Amino acid sequence: MPQPAQVVPAEPTWLEDGTLYSRRYGDVYASAEGAVAEAEHVFLRGNGLPHRWQRRESFAIVEIGFGAGLNFLVTWAAWRAHAPAGARLHYLSAEKHPFRTQDLARVQAPWGQLAELAEQVRERYPPLVPGFYRLRFDAGRVSLTLLFGDALEMLREVGARADAFYLDGFAPARNPEVWSPEIFAELARIAQPDATAATYSVAGVVRRGLSAAGFRVERCAGFGRKKQMLAARLAKPIDPLHVPTHRRAAVIGAGLAGSSCAAQLAERGWTVDLIERHSEPAREASGNPAGLLMPAFSVDWNPPTRLTVHAWSYARWWFADLSRSVGTRVWQPQGVLQLARDAAHLERQRRICEIFALPDSLVRIVDAGEGGAIAGWPVAGAGWWLPSAGWVDPREGCRAMLAACAGRVRALFGRDVIQMRRAGEDWELLGRDGTALTRVQVVVFANARDAKSVEGCEQLPLAGVRGQVSLIPEHPARTLRVAVCREGYIAPAVGGFHCLGASYNAGSDEKRETLVDHADNLQRLDRLLPGFGGGLEPGRLTGRVGFRSVTPDRMPLVGALHWHGQPQPGVFVCLGLASRGLAWAPLLADTVASLASGEPLPLERALLRFIAPERFVSRP
Repeated sequence: MPQPAQVVPAEPTWLEDGTLYSRRYGDVYASAEGAVAEAEHVFLRGNGLPHRWQRRESFAIVEIGFGAGLNFLVTWAAWRAHAPAGARLHYLSAEKHPFRTQDLARVQAPWGQLAELAEQVRERYPPLVPGFYRLRFDAGRVSLTLLFGDALEMLREVGARADAFYLDGFAPARNPEVWSPEIFAELARIAQPDATAATYSVAGVVRRGLSAAGFRVERCAGFGRKKQMLAARLAKPIDPLHVPTHRRAAVIGAGLAGSSCAAQLAERGWTVDLIERHSEPAREASGNPAGLLMPAFSVDWNPPTRLTVHAWSYARWWFADLSRSVGTRVWQPQGVLQLARDAAHLERQRRICEIFALPDSLVRIVDAGEGGAIAGWPVAGAGWWLPSAGWVDPREGCRAMLAACAGRVRALFGRDVIQMRRAGEDWELLGRDGTALTRVQVVVFANARDAKSVEGCEQLPLAGVRGQVSLIPEHPARTLRVAVCREGYIAPAVGGFHCLGASYNAGSDEKRETLVDHADNLQRLDRLLPGFGGGLEPGRLTGRVGFRSVTPDRMPLVGALHWHGQPQPGVFVCLGLASRGLAWAPLLADTVASLASGEPLPLERALLRFIAPERFVSRP
């Protein structure tokens, strides 16, 4: 998917009467006669809202032209007031030139009645780098997916069935590219059979474009001094997406991937059986006491980078919300100091900051002196300071996710799934003794490389990479304020110990701790924080061993499961999360739950192809 090197932000300008104006397009963002009332008239009433929300479990809106978020805020407020209890709103909005976070406060200030909602948007507003960013509000009842980039490119990446469209780009004469036939064709591609559209513009190019794409167009009374606006409804049917009506699912595996999938499905109203071969959650690779949650950038903005940046932006708020809902400190947003490996790596870090115009609130270069002051201990060199990164206790994260959805998730611990078979339109999962553990419509494999032990899944391209962490006793003489990483990492102490690691032993199946790996971890520590491990002996350390689940290309396996080249209805995988389970799991679980529920997807279609399980089928 072609993407710009950076997102060029909007530059807010105000006319003498206080109207927000774009110098780039020579047009206003909204009416000077009452922006909130105009949004309600044109986009809500123009699409028959909120009446059409009634008796709906979910509703999807796609917008062209997010601007400062006024239409979203107005829609969110109306959703809160009028939508059925438990219904979910999906709002996807494309914006080529988004505002900077610091500009939004002034731009949104006149909308006093929406101030509380606007503040939540600003709090979670993503970095201005290209791609999709899903923001969750009201405990997941409302999601805003921002599509930063060219409108046509973004729409081509949307996987959704939209119920309504808000067409709010600048006037066709000022910004013709968002009113092109290609744009209207994309709207028709992603539209539900009864989808509607509304816009303030009655220009001929808009009427003709909508009509050519299959919409019936009518002129309606406009707002204020605008005599007319357009409302449209799709005229040609599109086959609806089939979604199970009785929502029962089974998730296999209770680590980060499985716990996240169970929570996301339960949030959507599914009843979930969580099946785990151990006696409790997070006993495998997800059982380490601390793991870093941070973005990763690259010069060429490659698929792993795009996935990780988007997922990190999602995961930090997922864990923050989880911490608030269950009253535990799962998420520690203290920042992460990532030291450069050498001079060439440091220069690369500088180039990335320049290419993407990354703000200091996201990442900035610090020298060794400043890095040591941030860490509370002298560091080995310069690098990146990532103030909005942090660390998570994965064990507590899994427990908290299951506690948050306890009413809809039944945990079946100490059970192994070795076979599944079709039972009408359902799936039966069988244990080692051949008895049925459960019967469900949807199955999610989230049990890392153990998935290969289930009949039919033997060919999944998964391998295990051994990793060992060492636990260093906390001591008053060695304090650490933030997590520090390079080849390895060390986190601030929790429960009296610093978590240090981790080794990377491909090809090893050794489940016990080894003296060699404890020694290697201490060497990595000395290359991070010289002298921090002074006096520590490898033979006196404790730790734990886990096995990362990896694929040949180190990208995860997420999506519908294929056997012998054929998709299996209702069977999905969330596997191969390698060393990035904390960052990837919540967003990938959202992806799986959205696929199962027929909801708009949080990732670009191009990224979905990069992580699709069938990508290995055609390879020699």
